[in-house]
Amino acid sequence: METKNLTTENSLKIIAETMERSRMAIAKNSGKPLIFWGCLVAVTSVVVYILWSRTGSPMWNLLWFAMSIIGFICTIFISKNNENTPKNEVSRILGKIWMWFGIFTTGFYLMIWVAYLIIRAYNPGAGIHVNLTLIITLMMGLCGVISGVVIKIKSVVASLVIATAISVFTALVVTGPAQILVFVVLGIVGLIIPGCILHGKAKENHLTA
Repeated sequence: METKNLTTENSLKIIAETMERSRMAIAKNSGKPLIFWGCLVAVTSVVVYILWSRTGSPMWNLLWFAMSIIGFICTIFISKNNENTPKNEVSRILGKIWMWFGIFTTGFYLMIWVAYLIIRAYNPGAGIHVNLTLIITLMMGLCGVISGVVIKIKSVVASLVIATAISVFTALVVTGPAQILVFVVLGIVGLIIPGCILHGKAKENHLTA
């Protein structure tokens, strides 16, 4: 019985150590993609704001879809240059978190347009008033915080909480094209800074829980 318990304890210890090494490797390899996406989100936000302000058309928000496609392609190339990231429950959870974020935000955006077209068909003067920036900011911030909790990096979680709080407050106060600039804050404070933290820790090779 004692030998059996010892074997069980050793097995659990090995599993825990393997999961911890995998978590650290995933966290290290997350730095560059976060920095890249942060820059992409911030730049796209500024471009959409300028075009929207000058033309008065919110249709320029469709550039976010183009950004997503470009970002996805570039992320594949960035990932190839990283060390092999282990495929385990941690990586699967992170992948599903951001996959469903993309599905929900895209689906929600499309549903708004479908509802708008249906309402306009029956009442040409009607419109839909949805603070889409606020909703996407909350969803993006929540996904980021959950990801930070999963990889157990407190500084990343703190940065994302601060970025989300600032962005949500701004989205509630600011209206019009300027509201889109909240993604500059979210991109810099919520993505670039955490990415720099992870990249720095990866160089020093002392990621800790």
